[in-house]
Amino acid sequence: MNCKSNFLAKYLSQVLQDLPSCPCVHPLEAGNSPVSLQDEHQGRSFQWRDAVALESAWTFTSPARFCLRSLLRVESSPLAAQHCCSDEGSRPLTRGKGAGVPDLNSTDFSPELHFKVDMLPWILCKGYWSRYHAVWPPNNGRACADNPPEEEHLAQLQEAREY
Repeated sequence: MNCKSNFLAKYLSQVLQDLPSCPCVHPLEAGNSPVSLQDEHQGRSFQWRDAVALESAWTFTSPARFCLRSLLRVESSPLAAQHCCSDEGSRPLTRGKGAGVPDLNSTDFSPELHFKVDMLPWILCKGYWSRYHAVWPPNNGRACADNPPEEEHLAQLQEAREY
């Protein structure tokens, strides 16, 4: 979290540019099989799959009820994936403790490396998600409505500080 590596900063910048944006409505059919979603900013489709079943610890005690993870593309240079979560109404969590974040290492590439690079910092932050989000920002590239609402978001921030 405190690493000031130029390589890491450049890699993270490329990851954030290359990954698809989270959808503004969770595709419920993703729970059964991978789905293809068009990303207008990237000008191409990306494959997504359900991520809650794969990583239930991520959503433990959070408002997230559905999560998606983008699948690696054959021509993809970074080995990263976009992780997006939605509430019970299928609305994306664009901020707060349930928001998904980019994974610098996709579980498709290496579950062990994903744990060390993406999950271990979360664990070391002891659930203080706003500190984690400062490095791994949630995606809202499609300008979805802020979720949770401001009052709830501020309450989550206060709860995290007091933990």
